[in-house]
Amino acid sequence: MTPSLTPRLGGALFLALIGSAAAADASLDAGRALFNETAQPQCALCHSLKDAGAEGEIGPNLDDFKPTVEQVRAAVTSGIGIMPGFAETLTDAEIETLSTYVATVAGGSDAAANSDASAPTEDAAAAEPETPGAEILAQGDPAAGEKVFRKCKACHTVEEDGPSRVGPNLYGIVGASVAAVDGFRYSGALTDHGGDWTPDRLAAFLANPRKAVPGTKMSFAGLRKPEDQADVIAYLASLSDAD
Repeated sequence: MTPSLTPRLGGALFLALIGSAAAADASLDAGRALFNETAQPQCALCHSLKDAGAEGEIGPNLDDFKPTVEQVRAAVTSGIGIMPGFAETLTDAEIETLSTYVATVAGGSDAAANSDASAPTEDAAAAEPETPGAEILAQGDPAAGEKVFRKCKACHTVEEDGPSRVGPNLYGIVGASVAAVDGFRYSGALTDHGGDWTPDRLAAFLANPRKAVPGTKMSFAGLRKPEDQADVIAYLASLSDAD
């Protein structure tokens, strides 16, 4: 005979189940807030994810990709391709919450066993850093970018050999070395940033300068729309004497 639950035990079990469901909902809410608001640049700027109402087109569509918790955690922590790492701007707990949220709502929580279908191949991972930059330029409209750039003209010039103002002259900036304009006094943060201004790095910087390069002197809050970022980068790329 199977013993029945006493009223007290049954009530306790019911409350425990209700509490567990509430905790799960709170965790999803926290993950959604991290995806849409807290992470900088915001995940929603680059990725599509139905649950978050996100329609970004720079990075993979997460509903289609269905990443596992492990895949999201690795990408968010260390970055992948054009995606920057968030280890210095999000806590370990926030990264775990965000990773669990994305994998759960995208349907990838149990996809680890199906890694052949969901994980990028070695060849694809090797090609990742170059392709997105080309996509950004391909998606951008230089004419539209020139209009968006009007809000930048108070601080930057774009003419060849033009003077620097509050910010450096940006002629030929796409593909140029970071902090390389002669005579301009860059912040130590930007000087230490190093590397080149590839389209993907420019996109991250334009989205949120202070998050992309903590300590930068640039006070501009950023261009939140990925299309504005792509348009400005395409416009700047058109201003070059390179063949």
